[in-house]
Amino acid sequence: MLSTFSHKRVWMLVVAAGIAALAVACAAEEAAEPAQPAPAAPAAQPQAAGAVEYPETQAPAAQQMPAQPAPARPAAQPAPAVAPSGGSSGGGAFTTSSGTAGQDPTSREAAYKYEAEKLEPGSFGRPFHIITGTSNENIPQQTYKESPMSAALVKQGAILPLNERIPDWSNVHILPPGDETGEYGGTIRTTQSRNVTQTDTGFAYGLEMSPDGLLLVPSIFRDFQNSDDGREYTFSIRDGARWHDGHPSTIEDYRFGLEDLMLNKELMPGLPAVLRSPVTGNDMKVTFIDDVTFKVNFDDPNFSFMESTAMNIFSGIKGCPRCFLSPSHTQKRYHIKYNNSEIPALLEQHNVPNWTKLFSKIRNVRGFEGQPSEAIPTTFDINYIYKGDHYIPWLGGFWAKDQKSGAEMTLFSRNHYHPAVDPEGNQLPYADALMGVRTESREVGIFRTMNGESDFIRRDMNTAEMPLYLANSEKGDYSVIKSDSPDGADSTYIHNQEYVADSDIGTLLRTKDFRIALSHAWDRQGANESLAAGLGTPQNMVPHRSTPYFPGEEWRTNDTEYDLAKAKSIMADLGYTDADGDGYLDRKSDGGPLTMYFQSSSHYTFVEWLQSDWGKLGIKLEINQGSSRKGNTTIPPTEYFEFFSSTEGGTNPWSNAWNRVAPTTKDPQGPAIGQFYATRGQEGMAPTGGDDAYTDAKGNKAPSGTYPADISGNMMKLQELVTDGFVVALLSPKRIELGKELFKINSQEKYKNGGVAFAGLFRALKIKRNNMRNVPRNWSPAGGHPIEWFYFEDGMGNVENPGNRSKKYKSVNFLDPEYWQ
Repeated sequence: MLSTFSHKRVWMLVVAAGIAALAVACAAEEAAEPAQPAPAAPAAQPQAAGAVEYPETQAPAAQQMPAQPAPARPAAQPAPAVAPSGGSSGGGAFTTSSGTAGQDPTSREAAYKYEAEKLEPGSFGRPFHIITGTSNENIPQQTYKESPMSAALVKQGAILPLNERIPDWSNVHILPPGDETGEYGGTIRTTQSRNVTQTDTGFAYGLEMSPDGLLLVPSIFRDFQNSDDGREYTFSIRDGARWHDGHPSTIEDYRFGLEDLMLNKELMPGLPAVLRSPVTGNDMKVTFIDDVTFKVNFDDPNFSFMESTAMNIFSGIKGCPRCFLSPSHTQKRYHIKYNNSEIPALLEQHNVPNWTKLFSKIRNVRGFEGQPSEAIPTTFDINYIYKGDHYIPWLGGFWAKDQKSGAEMTLFSRNHYHPAVDPEGNQLPYADALMGVRTESREVGIFRTMNGESDFIRRDMNTAEMPLYLANSEKGDYSVIKSDSPDGADSTYIHNQEYVADSDIGTLLRTKDFRIALSHAWDRQGANESLAAGLGTPQNMVPHRSTPYFPGEEWRTNDTEYDLAKAKSIMADLGYTDADGDGYLDRKSDGGPLTMYFQSSSHYTFVEWLQSDWGKLGIKLEINQGSSRKGNTTIPPTEYFEFFSSTEGGTNPWSNAWNRVAPTTKDPQGPAIGQFYATRGQEGMAPTGGDDAYTDAKGNKAPSGTYPADISGNMMKLQELVTDGFVVALLSPKRIELGKELFKINSQEKYKNGGVAFAGLFRALKIKRNNMRNVPRNWSPAGGHPIEWFYFEDGMGNVENPGNRSKKYKSVNFLDPEYWQ
């Protein structure tokens, strides 16, 4: 029996409500002009699907947060008129390409005025398909409307009429905007230190992350369901959708993406772990049911499939050949199965040695512009293969008109075929274009943004610079937004257990007491006040208390208090002294100062703070600015510390393969141990027990049957806990127990030592111009933004109107009382 995905995941709605308790200063969004009077409401609005239902295997009472107050709904509307035939509401019926009867989008609909849901402070809002219903049944059908730019092109005969361009009401993607229904016009400009690319241009994947970042919701897919046993998943596509070039997007694009790319062993010798059965290791099986439906099956329960953040990528065309969806009418040209005769010439043209390298090159959505050089048929022909200049068709709101790597400016144009509308039937996006301006440095981008030269940015900002942003907000006519992740890992460093290049250091890293000493020597509160503007919560690397896998207050704070005396006592017990009186503890091997090395990039200031704190403990920490990631994951490792922020995989350890708690890939806490798990024993460090090369400072070795570098045996236990969790449902008592234990063990062992959480240190701070509307007040950094929502006050873009300032809205920030109003 299939159960609707939204019902299976409804606990996420409870999580979102609980996250209101995050350490966010209660704030409030832009104070607008008085709201328009609510329309008449003679009949009840349908209730959002799944808003208050819970599955049988719900979380224990301690994990059930109070339900979020029902957000403000649009005013109740009159019931739609029933057609005389008894079939559709409001007017004549028509037939879709799949042969199903639908409502005529041009028929007269009930009067309707959309009102955005009211967010409680700290909350994220409901997933879109909960508001609309899986077939949009919760929103009264509306007449479709389009931008003036689109209407002009229709008049010229350059694009199809609107009702032929996008799916019917039951199949179109309805995106309920965050503030209100928008206005058409203008160019969205972002000014930052990196190029804006095609993948930054809105919702273009089959599945997108929900606002809270914990849930996959249908986007290009119309529906996504799972069987109760976690072995079968059913996908429905949006019948009637088209690529930005006007060519129909049909089930053939999904069959090509799955059968000819994803499951092609030449292109994909091995599938990612989430696409394989957890127990047998066998690949997923794909079955195409009809013109709009396909199924994915696994040998074993694979609940991580419905939770995996990787599915966001796989469900679009960014990751081809790791993709469920591919524009077959352009990409079949580069596949040897469909165009063998031309492949030699294409290899020479693109300077690649074989067709698999060719395909990997041409699928790069960040490297090609999106305008066809030949006319594209708007009727589907399975044998049609485009042969003009290469481009990449797109389904999102804006397509790449000019995106050359390294260019000072990238440009993206309105997708007139984007299969999404707002609840009042206005085709999205609202803006006509998107512009990315690349600056020579992060600092230049920030100063230009504060000067009003960005309509919206979500990169390059630094929490420590918050006073600067706030001081210039009124002059620059902008507001400051902070989006929090419930991961609880804004600043975390890792100890690599496999490091052996220096025995003095390696034995210490494998010593639990030493890791605890470093934790007590870290003044987290001081770092929070100085480096995170006091916005964070000092704690271990555990998720927020409102999430299902929160292990408890004891483990959130275990060994995190700043206690330099206790840290020094631990080091003395380990036999470390300062015999020469130079202020540093002496190495045991040669008597030199106990010197450790830390290379870091984005968290350099935090490492400088550690340098000072650990210096007081007697450790000479030498630091260098640069990435340590590669050196941490080589086998054997050449680096032994890494600093990171996590916005995904920390709240739910089963949401991706690179989870932050257990070494299930080449993780910096034990890359060879993780490699052994990921390859099912084919590569990496085998669990052969104790080894003289891997001891701790007390001479202890790993227990029999565990990994040599795993002194306590707990890294193997972490892997076992993750494995057990793959085959049980989200809210089963077993899964809750496993999740808590994962974070509890890490809190005890300190493999990954958390510092400051919920501070907005990574991809969380944003700036928007005050006349740029529908920018979410709170949106998990793990997910993308529906930039198709964004619109300019009075439809007047700032690029087109230099000196433009908001006439209705003032500068606010997440600390203001008015922020959430």
